[in-house]
Amino acid sequence: MILIFLLTTILAVLIVRQYKRARKLPPGPMALPIIGNIPQLVYQSWKHKGIVPAFEFFRKQYGNVFTLWLGPFPHISISDYETNHEVFVKNGNNYKNRLLPPLFEHFNAGFGLLFANGEIWTEMRRFTMLTLRNMGVGRDIMEQRVLEEIDARCAELNKEEVDGKIIVNHGEFLDLMVGSVINSILVGIRFDKHNKNDFFHLKHLTHQLNDVFTIFDMMAPVWIVKNFFPKRYAKTKSGMNAVSDYIGRVAEQRWEDVKSGKYVLNEENPKDFVDAFFIKMEKENKNGGHPAYTIKSLQYVLSDLWLAGHDTTAVTLASGFNQFMNHPEVMRKAKEELMRVTNNGSRSLSQNDRIETPYFNATVAEIQRHASVLNVNFWKTSDAPTTINGYQLDSGEILTAQLGGLHANENIFKDADKFNPDRFLENEKLLHQLIPFGIGKRSCVGENLARSNLYLMFGNLLLRYDIKPHTKLPSTADQLPYTSAKIPDRSVNLEFVRI
Repeated sequence: MILIFLLTTILAVLIVRQYKRARKLPPGPMALPIIGNIPQLVYQSWKHKGIVPAFEFFRKQYGNVFTLWLGPFPHISISDYETNHEVFVKNGNNYKNRLLPPLFEHFNAGFGLLFANGEIWTEMRRFTMLTLRNMGVGRDIMEQRVLEEIDARCAELNKEEVDGKIIVNHGEFLDLMVGSVINSILVGIRFDKHNKNDFFHLKHLTHQLNDVFTIFDMMAPVWIVKNFFPKRYAKTKSGMNAVSDYIGRVAEQRWEDVKSGKYVLNEENPKDFVDAFFIKMEKENKNGGHPAYTIKSLQYVLSDLWLAGHDTTAVTLASGFNQFMNHPEVMRKAKEELMRVTNNGSRSLSQNDRIETPYFNATVAEIQRHASVLNVNFWKTSDAPTTINGYQLDSGEILTAQLGGLHANENIFKDADKFNPDRFLENEKLLHQLIPFGIGKRSCVGENLARSNLYLMFGNLLLRYDIKPHTKLPSTADQLPYTSAKIPDRSVNLEFVRI
């Protein structure tokens, strides 16, 4: 009897406290104590066949800014551009810290770019953006590197031609092309016939992360996952360690060679990201050292750049070709524009051509909108009290720009489920409301590189090949709609015919 009384009292206190707090927050469905809105989120995800449609359901019910209680903690989602810009750009300094998923924070130990906050993260983000800019990202020097990779990949592909056709697993082909560019930028090594098996081994391990990249895995305490879900724990560990171990070995060996004099760093012209890091590390060591400039820190930064830089671009490319196969009229119209600009394909497409390719630009934008890589964006915490849509929020509140929901927002993108590049030509303002790389202080550091890769790879492949489905059409649906990241259909082969 006493136990029942105590439990009832505790439940009543929790309900009252939650009710008082909820009154200060943007609207949302009524939440239960302890478990919050998890039952409603699970049900709506099941009913609407995915997390993004579930978020769109809640947006329609409660507005562009709404609150979902994930367990005992309220999470605020923002699904329109204007509010996101106000919060994360104009007041960006208040939202630079990410709510770190316990499991990923556990494995990264405060290092890297994705799952870190504080001084080391700030320094690494600044250094990474400066280094990529100095290496020519967004300029002719980096464009040439990307075009050389496209040439090399296509030369290998052409050797597989039979009866005028090349049967291509476009997922593997695009994965390898993007991975090779990223790897050459980071450690100066591209993937060719001698080492491409290393790449596919890495991809096998990192793809396992897709299965465990759910809201549960983003929230659950480490001890729960480790003790009650050991297979998920092991998958996450092996996936996250795969890239850091591979690239880490390259970096460690080079550092040993630097110390022994076998490898000489060129301060005026570093070969790759690792060289630039070592040059900076030597300077810092002369001044007593800096915690951000260590071999351990480098391993995690390289891993994050490789994982995020590769997956965002490769997923978008695969999604784009799936859309092309299902909308051949769009591909035909884009190709006609590209052919005109490049004098019937007599030269490669260059970034300098962007101003002359409005329809192709709009097509790439529509591909990015549909690909919208994260179903659930990473959550951030506020460092100071703030006001959002008239609601006075306390410091420490959890919120995010819900990109998947924003890009599916019918109030912004009419008939959002349709693939329609013309929408960006009819209303140029929509381009500014498309934010596939995030917004604010935690936006993607490799945005310029990714934009360059997408433009050059899509464009130059369309110029070189007539592409059509082999045996059946690929699906344009998300293959894992209940996880936090979108996965395109990579199961269908395509036919490439040289032009």
